Order: sequence, then C-alpha cells, then structure tokens
Amino acid sequence: MFESFVHPALAFGATLAAVPLIIHLLNRQRHKPMHWAAMRFVLAAYRKTRRRVQFENLLLLLLRMAAVALLALAVARPFAAGDSPFAALTEDRRDVVLVIDGSASTGYREDVETVFERIVERASEIVSRLDGARGDRVWLIWAGDRPRLLSWTSPDKALTVLSNMTRPLDEGLDLAAALGAVKDIVEQDAAGTGQSALEVRLFTDMQRRVFEPDDVVDAAVGGHEPAAPILIEQLDALAAFGTKVLVEDLGPAPEVPGNLGIAAVGPSQPIIGPGVPVEIVVTVANYGSTPRAAVRVALEVDGERQPSQRIDIAARATQEAVFTLQLDSPGAHALTARLEGDRLAADDQRAHVVFVPAPIRILVVNGASDPDIEDDETGYLMAVLEPPDDSHLPGLGGLSPFDPREITPSVLADPELDLTDYEVIVIANVSNVSDAVILRLEERVDAGATLIVTAGDHFGRTIAGKLFRADGTGLLPAEVTRPTPVAAAGDDYYRVASFEEDHPILSFFSEDLFRPLLTEVPIYRFMQTRPLPIARVIARLDDEAQSPLLIERTYGGGRVIFWTTTIDRAWTRLPESPNTLIPFVHELIRYAGRRRVPSRNVGPGTPVTIEVDDVFPRSPVLVSADGEQRPIDGAADEFRKNRWRLPTIPGRDTERAGLYRVELEGALPEPFAVQLDPGEGDLARLAPAAAAALHPAFVPLARGETERGGDDDQPRRGEIWRWLALGALLALTGESLWAGWLGHKRRIVA
Repeated sequence: MFESFVHPALAFGATLAAVPLIIHLLNRQRHKPMHWAAMRFVLAAYRKTRRRVQFENLLLLLLRMAAVALLALAVARPFAAGDSPFAALTEDRRDVVLVIDGSASTGYREDVETVFERIVERASEIVSRLDGARGDRVWLIWAGDRPRLLSWTSPDKALTVLSNMTRPLDEGLDLAAALGAVKDIVEQDAAGTGQSALEVRLFTDMQRRVFEPDDVVDAAVGGHEPAAPILIEQLDALAAFGTKVLVEDLGPAPEVPGNLGIAAVGPSQPIIGPGVPVEIVVTVANYGSTPRAAVRVALEVDGERQPSQRIDIAARATQEAVFTLQLDSPGAHALTARLEGDRLAADDQRAHVVFVPAPIRILVVNGASDPDIEDDETGYLMAVLEPPDDSHLPGLGGLSPFDPREITPSVLADPELDLTDYEVIVIANVSNVSDAVILRLEERVDAGATLIVTAGDHFGRTIAGKLFRADGTGLLPAEVTRPTPVAAAGDDYYRVASFEEDHPILSFFSEDLFRPLLTEVPIYRFMQTRPLPIARVIARLDDEAQSPLLIERTYGGGRVIFWTTTIDRAWTRLPESPNTLIPFVHELIRYAGRRRVPSRNVGPGTPVTIEVDDVFPRSPVLVSADGEQRPIDGAADEFRKNRWRLPTIPGRDTERAGLYRVELEGALPEPFAVQLDPGEGDLARLAPAAAAALHPAFVPLARGETERGGDDDQPRRGEIWRWLALGALLALTGESLWAGWLGHKRRIVA
C-alpha cells in the first residue's frame, strides 16, 4: 500500500484516530441505567428510531476518525510505488541531485565557451524543468577537492545559484568525496525502505585522472592505476540503495586535448644565503599527443621580468627551463613563471615563494683555544664558517652564509651575553659550566635554538653529568660513559660503518662517489655513550659495539646534536680532509640553523600563517591573487624575541591560485603562493564505455543526450499527501455538516 514515509515517525499520529472512539466508549460508561416508570413511553419511542440514530452516530464517529487519520498520514507524507493501489493518485514529482564538476580542468575553452560554462548551462536546463509548486526538489553540489552543497529543496534557489557560477574552482575533483555527499542524501531519502528514487546526475569533462587516479606524481607520464578503492566503496553504497549516477560528458571532443602547463617552479638546490647564485627551474609539461617546439617560458622575480627562454617539449613529456639569478636580500622572494596563453589558462601561470635565509648566527664556545690552528679546538671549524676574504670554498664563490662568533667558556657565563641572538650554539671540548649557564642553555634550546656538543680531552663526566639526565629532561641525547681510544693510533683507527643517508646532515655523502669521504676518515678516539630511547643515532662506528658517532634529539622547540669525537686533530683526521670537513660542517650548521617556518606555498583553500622578523607588523592587509584587499583581523603574537606571528589567514581567503601578499605598514610585503595541482592540466579523457565498465552504478549518457535516459531501472515512487490532505479536509467538512444537521433535526424532534 504505502512504500515509505518522508517522516516515518509522524505516521504513528494515525493512531490518534482512535481518540473519538475512546471518548465515545468512555462517555457510555458514565451513564448508568435507572428505571423510571414515566420513561417507558420514551423507551418505546426510542426503540422505533434506535437503528437510525446508531447509524447516524456511527457515521459521525467514522468521519471524525477519518479526518484525524488522513491528516496524520498527510503530515507523514507516504510514498506509493508503481504496484500500489494508490499509484494512480501519486504525483509525477522529481527529486534530483546535480553534481557540478568545478575542477580547474573545466576551464578549458572550446570554441567560444568553456567546458564549465557548458556544464552550468546544462544544469540550468535540468533545473528549469522542475516545478517547486509540484513538490520537485533539487540538491546542487559543487564538487572540487571537497563537495559544497550550495542549494537544496528549491529549484528556484538552485537556478539563482547557478546563475552566479561564472568560473570553475582552482581545485581538482575528488569524485569519491562528491559521491560521499550524494550517499548521505540518498541514505536520508531511503530511510525506512532501503531504496531511494533520487535522480543523480554528474556533469563533468570526463578527465581520466578523476575516474582512474594516477599514483605517478608527474601527470604527464603515462600509465594509470585502477579506480581508487574509496571511489568503488561509494559506488557500492549507492548501488545498495538502487541509485545510479547518470554521467553526462560535457568535455572537449578530442580524447587527448592539447595543452601546455607549468608543472613546477623552484630552486634546483636549497638556497644557502643572500648573494649566492641560484638556479630556478621551471618545469613545463606537454599534456598533448603532439610535440611542441620553441615554447616561450617567462619568469618574474619579485615583479621583475627575466629574459625569457624557448624550449622544445616532446608529446606527453616534460622539459625544464633553467634561470640563473642572484637574490641579494634575505627573506621571502616571489617567483612567477608564465607561458603563452592557450585553451586552459589556469595552468599557464604558476607562482612560488622561496626563502633566502639570513646568515646563520652561531656562538662557538672554544674549550681548548690555542694560537696554532692545528691545536686549537675550533680553529678548523672557524676557518670553514668564516673563511678568509680571498678564499674560494667549493660551491660558495667566496661567500659565507654563516655569521659565527667565538668565545671562551668564561664569556658564556656572562649575564650580559644574550643567547637569543644566536640560532646555533656550539660547545666544543668544554670541561665545565655553571648551573646558571645550563639553565640558560635549556631555555634557549627550548625556545628553538640548536645546541651542538663535541667531545675532546677536556670533556668529561663533570659537564656531561650536568647536560644529561636519565629522565630525558637534560640536554644531552645520550649518557656519556668513558672515552674509547684505539689500541695503537698509528696503526689502527675506527671508521664510519653506517649512517642515515637521507638525513640532511649526511645526505651529501649518500652518493657512491662521495661516500668514501665520510666512511674512510680515521677516528682514533670517541666517547662511549648510551643514547636515550627518544634519541636518533645518525651515524655509527665500526667497532664491535657499533658505537654512536652522531646523535640527535629534539628538546622543546629546538634540538641537540652530539658529536662523540672532536673537530680538531687530536681524536680524528677529519680536519685534515677539507673535502669532508667543509660539506660536513656546512650541512651540519645549515641543518642546525634551519628555521622551521610555515610554508609559503600551499594548495587552494589552505589556511596560511605568516611570520615576520625585526619589525612589528602594523595594519596587515591581505592582497589576493585577484588584487582584492582585505584587512587581517586580530593581533600579532610575539612568540620569540623580535619575531611575530600574524593571525592565520583562513582557507576561504585562499581559494584562488596565484600570488598573494600581506602588506605591512613600514615594512616590505610578505608574499605567499597558492598553487594549482599540476595534474589539472592533463586533460586526457575517459571514454563513456570505460566509465560504465568501472562500476554498474555509472550510467554514461551519450554526448548530446538531454532526456532522462538511462534511469529506467530506478524505482519510481510518488507522494499522495495532497490527496490525503484533501481527504482530511473533506472528512472535517462532512463531519461538521453532518453534526450540524443532526443537531438541528434532533432539536426539532425534541
């Protein structure tokens, strides 16, 4: 009879139809028969009319019960299926879910309109056929990397929303997430029956990577994996409710549309400091099936255009354009790479922000100074960090990214020494320091600095006992037990047996060509240690115990690194090997002084936090990629000395790809980049037949098909609440008229 109800709980209100009957029965119990001689004439007359009166009262009772029952059922809004006896009374009402592919790839312009404009036009055509007065409902989902439910229930509202959709999102399409939102709607519709009659349509450009996600990072490289398991799970869930997804292909005609796009832009190597030449690599992808020649690539650096280059790119391949430039000032610098415009404008431009670190400020505490560099504990270290002006260290061109200061342990105890001025503190072969100094070191490392400790002849249990605590609250990452020399320094030595090749300090030596520079350096003496469980052993020696040589641990916001030997000639030949010493010290200090700052390169819709140095950020204003300006509300937070964190810019303000900047009163702008997924430029399309083969719930429609084809298998249901409401109204009207007529008639008789 009734297949289901929109509001199943309200259907129980039909039981209220028994209320008039209950009242009638209760009223009968209140009257007790009483014999009265004069009533025998009345009873005689009553017996003559009893049948008629009972019929009249019964009809009145039934009308009252019908009015209550029909009204309750109308409010519950029942559905009748095609085989129901009430099927003829159902309304031809449609419940439609429209999924709009809003990915950046739909910005492809074919002829005079873009694919996205075609999608919106088709969706508007469907919605315009719906009748809100008839009870038609529509859910409008704008799908990008997350689904956005823009409109529901009202076709008129959906049309208004569609009229304001003028350009796609700068995002990819997460089809599984979009179908997950559809599944939630279908579950609500199928409540109580397990089946849904919703009509689900997906308007898309049939981008292959959406239906068959590719695990390869470079989208231009061929090969696709099967559809993602989570996508199949969502389709299985929809199929369980009897729901099919009508897929309308509104993309460009070619199977592989031609398109060029910038896949990446950035430095080839980490930038070590201002004034150092750096290579900026712009990677251009040819997503089409034909090669492209003499493609012009342009690069802007902080708004200043560099000489452009021309490159040739094979079909379905990538090619790099390399720009060599020099960034003279520390801080954030904005890069913008551009191609000549084509049919898909979204990937013809890509912004990237690089950070040029200021020289790392290093405090070197020399525990065994000597006029002779060969006997000085930090002589070789300082020579690497602060080379003579006429030196030309490999790869630096005579420039140093470091700003070291050497002191003695007594100066370290001076309360006038401000440790917050230094990002890296090196304690080299120091015998002892005061408890006050230990406390200051702990506070500075906890605030974000790095402490590097090296051993030596003066380094012993005294200072080790102050730096280490078994519960992990001390600075040292390991307990120092005893020094371990080789049996005969002239004939035997230890070497590095193993190291973490992916660690930034030692990754330089991971290549076979450079590995011997580290593994063949003789080490004659080191400190035996027992690392804490929280410590990380980066390198080990080849002794029987595989003793740690380089140990690291985090400490609050900073880190501590322990080199269990020295950087002078007393315990190791490392200082006599400049090809080892220079890259080791540089990578060690760069890693130790690396500032952990929030990324300035994010995806669309990602919140952004900006940190600034030295100048208090006054009146910050966000300038979007479109040039719109908006003040940033909130107060800046000084989380370290002379370093402030601006209020987080919410994701709703970073939804468009491009170069943004935060303008500050009395300071240089702080740029950040919102970057499009490079895979959006790969417009290779999936054939409708291939989409149908992915899952039975997919029902592709042929290009140009405009009717509701393909959904004949979906269950048909219709509501009959209007007829029920009309029946309730007629029952109430009949009850009123009948009760009035009976009252009038019985007054006349009386």
